[in-house]
Amino acid sequence: MERFPTPEERFPRGGIVADNMSILKDWNSVTVDRYYDTLNVGNKVAIGILDISRDIPNKFVQKRCFDMTYFYINRMIKMGYCKYIGSSNSVKTILENAIKENKEYCMIAAQGLLLTRGPSLLDQSLKYAEGNPNFFVIGHIMDKKKQHYLTEGSYPGLHRQYLFVNLKKWQELGSPEFDELGVYKDRKPVLSNFVFSKETVHAEYTPAWVRADIEKGEQEWEVTSDGSNWIDIACRNNITIDNLTSDMRACKIFLYPYNKTDILSKSWVQKDYWQVDELNQSQKAWLRKLDYQEKIEKNRVYAFNTETLSGEGIRTTQPIEHLFSAAAGFKPLAILNANRFHDRTMEHPGTHVHYFDWCDASLLYKRDLIETWDGYDLHHWLLEHDLKYNFSSTYRGNYESFWLQEVEEHGGREAFKQLWDRYVQLDHSYYKIDIVNEPENLFHIINAQQGNKVLWTTNIWSSEMLHWNLEPEVLENKFKKFRSLVPDDLILYGHDYVAIDLRESIRNTNGTKHPTFQTVY
Repeated sequence: MERFPTPEERFPRGGIVADNMSILKDWNSVTVDRYYDTLNVGNKVAIGILDISRDIPNKFVQKRCFDMTYFYINRMIKMGYCKYIGSSNSVKTILENAIKENKEYCMIAAQGLLLTRGPSLLDQSLKYAEGNPNFFVIGHIMDKKKQHYLTEGSYPGLHRQYLFVNLKKWQELGSPEFDELGVYKDRKPVLSNFVFSKETVHAEYTPAWVRADIEKGEQEWEVTSDGSNWIDIACRNNITIDNLTSDMRACKIFLYPYNKTDILSKSWVQKDYWQVDELNQSQKAWLRKLDYQEKIEKNRVYAFNTETLSGEGIRTTQPIEHLFSAAAGFKPLAILNANRFHDRTMEHPGTHVHYFDWCDASLLYKRDLIETWDGYDLHHWLLEHDLKYNFSSTYRGNYESFWLQEVEEHGGREAFKQLWDRYVQLDHSYYKIDIVNEPENLFHIINAQQGNKVLWTTNIWSSEMLHWNLEPEVLENKFKKFRSLVPDDLILYGHDYVAIDLRESIRNTNGTKHPTFQTVY
């Protein structure tokens, strides 16, 4: 455990200059984002992972692609938007499992699909369904004839990375299998002729829609694509299949894990993010995003919390004596205010707030804010310190709007000011601690204190970068160690490695775990 430096020691020349790379908005954990638009989507959708391990020669990439695909699916599960129904190498099996769950629609995500904005994609898909009640499927329509690097002259298909299926319509059409690419020499399939839209979505091989060419009827084809039979069935039943819109496509990234797999594996493990010239565009973009994100996470500061302030409610009937808090946002104030705390008086030393973080900058910011800010107009203070701290890209440049929401959630400007004035009079301590890898350092401090104690870990365990770098089995073992150190009298806020509330996960021994990767191949 390191001694925490003073601001003067850390910034002897009055500050540091923030990285001038373009800032991207990231939603960087499994937990529900406080600022994410509330979607009224119900729970109509089942989600299954399509196992494509047969086509991924590298075992490590097989597993980790599965892990990360589930990571993003888990976010939608936590939001109550869908139900995960497992993994299969068969599209038909996934759809049948969705029907067993009495769902209306099924989202199929191929292993290696990163649903970075999954809730938005789900919302858009459901809006499409409402406007097109007779639809069969939406997905990536592929005009193979215009992909010169593939077999010329093949029947169009649907890329298996993402399919959103109307289960009722699928059943009406006979619950067909999702056929894979085929090359025929003797018995050639007779398929319905089709017509594409003139407009395209992404490139010349991605038409906006495909439908039957009634005048030309049908013909034999020597080569078919993944999902060609679904195109044929739709055409024979006068159903148009639409491509995903550009907005839908922007909600996800597909790693194409069967391409340059060994290089992808090396980049993943060794963090050679810039040695990726041989990788495809999607792989390059993702790895470079991660490279940038890993660098800024080392000094990123969260002036506001991305999680809800008080959704967990009151968890102790006695005033808090010691609050152990991640050094992020105003969640500590919300916890103290909800559960009550002791003011510093002549008769009582007041509640003691202990901050921990693995990042120097977060602790420095927290101390600086407490010692210098007056409790009014935070956006001005943030602008004045913009070069000193690397504020989270979630809200950077929009300080005032975030501050106004913060004030509103605390009961107004004067209510916040009164709370802040009480808060800054308390004792505040700062510790550089990595609770994932060195939890004993935190619990050594916790166990040394007397009285009513509360711990808030925020979404540290369920962060995107942590899950990218560590397999869920490793995280589970690290969390077991953390859990074993939690004293019986400690009141808990925060989430575990699969984004289960700590109180539920530890006190109520919730058995929810990350699904184990298993393939039939």
